[in-house]
Parts: sequence; C-alpha cells; structure tokens
Amino acid sequence: MALNTELATELTAASDLGDESASAEALVLKFGGAAFAAPGAHRRIATYIAERLRTGGPAAFDDTTGDPAGTSGRGRAVVVVSAVAGETDRLSNAVRAVSPDPDRELLAAALMTGETVNVAVMTAALRDAGLTALPLGPADTGLLGAGEPHSAELRAIDPSALTARLAGQPAGTVLVVPGGQALDATGHPVMLGRNSSDLSAIAAAIALGTPACEIFSDSPGICTADPRLVPTARTLATVDHDTMITMSRHGAKVLHHSAVDWARRHQVEIHCRSLLPEGRVHSIVGTAATSAAAVLVHTHGAVWTGAASLVHDLCVELTAQGSDAVVVQPDRSSLVLADTVRDLRGRGLRPCPELRLVTTLFPDGRLEHRLVTAEDAPAVARAAHDAVFRPSPLATAGAPPPAP
Repeated sequence: MALNTELATELTAASDLGDESASAEALVLKFGGAAFAAPGAHRRIATYIAERLRTGGPAAFDDTTGDPAGTSGRGRAVVVVSAVAGETDRLSNAVRAVSPDPDRELLAAALMTGETVNVAVMTAALRDAGLTALPLGPADTGLLGAGEPHSAELRAIDPSALTARLAGQPAGTVLVVPGGQALDATGHPVMLGRNSSDLSAIAAAIALGTPACEIFSDSPGICTADPRLVPTARTLATVDHDTMITMSRHGAKVLHHSAVDWARRHQVEIHCRSLLPEGRVHSIVGTAATSAAAVLVHTHGAVWTGAASLVHDLCVELTAQGSDAVVVQPDRSSLVLADTVRDLRGRGLRPCPELRLVTTLFPDGRLEHRLVTAEDAPAVARAAHDAVFRPSPLATAGAPPPAP
C-alpha cells in the first residue's frame, strides 16, 4: 500500500471495477463532532441521509417532503464521521492524567477510539433507518499517512479500497468512515491530525471520482468572520480554493486547509452546509475565480516571540520543510503557528498565550495582521469587519445571500 500521490492520481483515473458509474454518483457527506451533540442526533442524521438517497435532493434537515419509496436518488453514500464533540479532549485528558507526556502511538490509539465508537453508533442508526450500512476502519479506506502517529499527513489515496466496497452494492448502501484516520507504510493506524475529518471526506470524493463532497457543521457556510465573534458576519455563496486555504490557515475553522489543498489539486467542490433548518443556504468552495474578503481570528494559533533573528531563521527552516504550520510572521519578533502542539521553547522562543492574531483579508488578496490580547480580539475583529463591509442601504447587514 506504499503509494505516492502521483500513483494515487493515476489509480483514480484508471479505476475500473465494473461499478464505476455507481461509485462516481455516490454522495460523500461529512458530519463533524457538533452534529452529534444534541440528543437523538444520530437518528436525525440517519433519517436525513435516507431521504437524500431516496429523493436525490439536497433537502434541509427539517424537510419531510419527498417520495419515501422513490429510487431516483443517487442511491449510495460514503458518510465520514468525527468523534462526538468533546470526546477527543476527554480521551486526551484521560491519557495525560496518567502520563503527562505519553508515547505518541499510545495517544493516537486512544484518540482514534472516539471516531471508531461513533462509526458504530452511526452505522446502527443508519441500519434502523432501513439502509445497508457498512462500518469501515482505517485499513478499509485506502488512505496512506506518514509522520507522527497522532498528527500524520495524508500522502496517498488508493481508490480501489472504497470503489471495491461499493461495487455491486444495492441502492441504500452507506459506507461509514472514521474521520481523520489512515494507515502508515507499516500498516499501523495513524491520525491525520485534529479536525482532519474534512480531509477524509475530500479523499473519499477523490477516490470515487465524485465531483463534490458536502461538509455539515453548525455554521451556515463560509462566513466573512466567525459569527460568534462578529454578529454581522455574512455567508459567502462561493469561495475559490486558494482563498479558502488562506482563510483556513489564518483561523477559519469551517474547513481544514490541507483538505482544501487536496480538493484544489483534484478539482473537487466542497459544499459547506448547515445542520440548521435553513440548510439550503450554503457555500461552495471551488475553482471559480471569485474575490472574497474576511476578518479572521486565529483562536487556536500559538503565538511565539523571541529575537528577530531566531524567528526569521525558524520561518526559513519551516518554509523549506514545506510545513503547513507557519501561518504568518506579523512582526519581526513574533511567529504564529497553526499547530499548537509544537513546542518552540527549545529554539529560544517563548509562548504568548494571552495574544491572538487578527487577520483582515481584502478582496484583492492583501492581508493585514494585528496581534492583540485575547480580551480585545472580538472588538478588534468587529471593527475591522465593519470597515471592510460597510452596510449597504439596500441590504440588511448579516443577511446571507441566496443559495447558489
């Protein structure tokens, strides 16, 4: 299974297992941890998936219309699930309570049980909804990772793993995939980092030749700012891949930046949908060249400070390594990393947990960065958003645009 990315691309193009058309028409749906937080969420999601497969329409979660006996829909689906919200943190705390600095393979083994359990629960709900649901593990998905066991990178996709499992399956078949899991070159399970279920969904779409995948969250779509910090944030109808990568690396939490990069390279559209009744309003991340502006607060980015020469040398080193961890160097003595696990104290830098990075993305692609205290970040973000998105007299501030 030691595939490289180029070989995986060739396999995607050449895959022909006798049911290729069925695979290409399969829905690829991803549900994050917040989707399962409410009581009865698994049953509600299972009912929604069953209706989608029967009718083929992108109905909202409150829809009860459609022909339950119809078979005009796509008929098959791959459903990627994250661990239930808060479960990964609970597992991490349980391990660290015993060992403050646990072996990384043991930490990964513990954390991955969150998705494994949720795969089983989601499979049970789908079967109760009348679907043929098949639970998969990391050995069944064709995803190859490399790196630290708890934060590996996706290196390759073997499309035959998923296409073979869908081949010959009847309408109503659902493959339930654990988000953010892969195998390394030795066949051991690894995590693809925190919040990487998006990446698993994109990989599934690439493997099946599906032109789009759908990411469900508690957000209405891709917003011009975090609505919890900036109430006047707007929902963007479309965003191009490159802009979305920039937004993600600077703090937007709706999508994982490495997932968007894989989608860009394989021309997969990402439909970001809401779990709320107004779920028809959503954002599409694709190849269309559209300008976008946003104000981003990197609440999970670790701010490190030190001598300007040390910061400069480390930026050069990480860039040469192709690291995705470097977000921005907002001034000559500060560095912001997306990977908060990385410890740079041994490199002469010190952490500044009281600081947050606020980035304004202008329509022309220009970025403006400010380091502010965590307390001041919401007010700074609101002011920056108001400056970029001055209310129009013909539109209500904060109103989302019609769904494309």
